[in-house]
Amino acid sequence: MWINLLLNGNYKLNTLPNFIFDLSNIRDCVKNIPSYRYSQIADWVYKKNVFSPAEMKNIPLGLRNIISEKYIYEYPKIVKQSNTSDKTIKYLVELFDGEKIEFVLIKSDKRNTFCLSSQVGCPVRCKFCASGTYGLARNLFSGEIIAQFILGNKLLGKAPDNVVFMGIGEPLLNCNNLIRSLDIICSNEYIGYAARRITISTSGIPKGIMRLADQNKQWNLAVSLHAPDDIARAKIIPDKCRFSINEIVNSCCYYFEKTGRLITFEYTLIEGVNDSLEQADRLCNLLNDVRGKVNLIPYNQVIGVNFKRPSEEKCVKFANRLRNKGVSVTFRIEKGTKINAACGQLRASNIDNKITENI
Repeated sequence: MWINLLLNGNYKLNTLPNFIFDLSNIRDCVKNIPSYRYSQIADWVYKKNVFSPAEMKNIPLGLRNIISEKYIYEYPKIVKQSNTSDKTIKYLVELFDGEKIEFVLIKSDKRNTFCLSSQVGCPVRCKFCASGTYGLARNLFSGEIIAQFILGNKLLGKAPDNVVFMGIGEPLLNCNNLIRSLDIICSNEYIGYAARRITISTSGIPKGIMRLADQNKQWNLAVSLHAPDDIARAKIIPDKCRFSINEIVNSCCYYFEKTGRLITFEYTLIEGVNDSLEQADRLCNLLNDVRGKVNLIPYNQVIGVNFKRPSEEKCVKFANRLRNKGVSVTFRIEKGTKINAACGQLRASNIDNKITENI
């Protein structure tokens, strides 16, 4: 059905496709379906990992045909793969309408992590990040977010130890589909993955952070702060999607009060922009009343961006300044630096034309 719409040129961005990976609306799509049939279909999809209705042998043929017509049930297509010696694998994934996103499988001896995307492109357009180079094409549908998780399970052969929404896009600017997909992934009725193993990374969207908090789930929150004051942050994040640090910190306090989960503040160290010891002191003062930790990330070079990575010595001094003032600090173990693993670089290298934003 949807393939025909695409071929006939009738597909529009605001048309809502249905994906077999998200069965939460099946009662609306397939009228008068008995509850036990719904449970059988959910069992095929989420427990047996069978997505083609033709293979659901205990479902009546007529119902299988209806599901086939109303649902997209093919995996997203992997069109390019990049590997590195540290076992990180980045996949360029083509969606049902030809748009492309990135999915990253980060392997180590102790744990395996899926890095998922939430949008095609990104409207925030942080100046050091390749994800927003061409702007935003569209949000991912909930079924496409879930499909990444299921595709990763197939590639890895099992569920991951952790899931991070640190791929392409700003998750909290696609909040409806993000929450819907997380409900499917974490619900025992469906996939049943532990909420505490999921981290949602945001550039700092206060209303989105508070909405996540109100879900009363144990998801982890990582906030890309990158600066201790609004003046320095304005050099990194454009005006369009930038909120004041005060608003962000207040929403983080609300998140902790509602969930009890410590906040991780991501801080990309950029030479001459946010890496001075004075800025480290201001960061300490800012975080006095917030329960969380700081994850320092030395800048990963993006082609066409003039920012530079501070020296290792300068990064260590910045980290020690925070630690000496009682702030919990970690350095991100860099993965995939040889395969353009910073967000959006693989996708950006495979785009010929700029995207027209549609927000």
